[in-house]
Amino acid sequence: MILIDIGNTNIVFAVSANNLIKKIIRINTKQNKIKLKTLINSIIVNYSSIKKLDNDKIAIISSVVPSLNYLIINILKKNLIKGLIITSKDILPFLKINYNLKEIGADRLANSTAIIINKISNSIVIDFGTATTFEVIKNNIFLGGIIFPGINLSKNTLINEASLLKNTTVMKTKRVVANNTKKSIQSGFYWGYLLAINGLIEKISKENKFKPKIILTGGLANKFKDDIKPKPIIRPNLTLEGLKIIGSIYNAKK
Repeated sequence: MILIDIGNTNIVFAVSANNLIKKIIRINTKQNKIKLKTLINSIIVNYSSIKKLDNDKIAIISSVVPSLNYLIINILKKNLIKGLIITSKDILPFLKINYNLKEIGADRLANSTAIIINKISNSIVIDFGTATTFEVIKNNIFLGGIIFPGINLSKNTLINEASLLKNTTVMKTKRVVANNTKKSIQSGFYWGYLLAINGLIEKISKENKFKPKIILTGGLANKFKDDIKPKPIIRPNLTLEGLKIIGSIYNAKK
């Protein structure tokens, strides 16, 4: 079974073989369509040749970029693979959702599915992607969440709009108050986002009167894991885990 997570910044591919997630590949979403098509086709052809796939005839897809759906579905079809793009109706049998079903992102559905199946009934899932998103689950019910600009998106916008600022990597600084521009940017983004995240965790917990487990996923999760309170669980491939579970349910119904 092929797993595909189509995000605004990256498309992540993997396979489920012997009930394990393997062969994870990330490619940039925003590149020339002809080059992107060639690259995706190459990955699909390579995956199709892997032995002992859990199901070599389907691909389970989460997508927040509708303009790429047809492209990928068509490539899969040419390789005799059925592409299934998950929607809220695929999740409703085992996850109650208190959210507008027409608006909830497929990646957030996959994340929540992985959490519920792993028997974590109360949680806040924080996904460090193009947007930083929070999914709030209480008593196995998806209550809703928060969406605000991702760290790299915010940083790149600042650099592009401010002529005297140069790009730099987001990282933890020893002191909040810095004495040069590079460290000032690093401090602002690390401590600014950290305090926002910890503040939101506290606010969400009080508002919903529960003590959730904190689950981190996405590219920058590891950079913040030591300072987020309470101590979080790191699940870098959470969306893929959710897609694998949904695919397994689909196989079981056949």
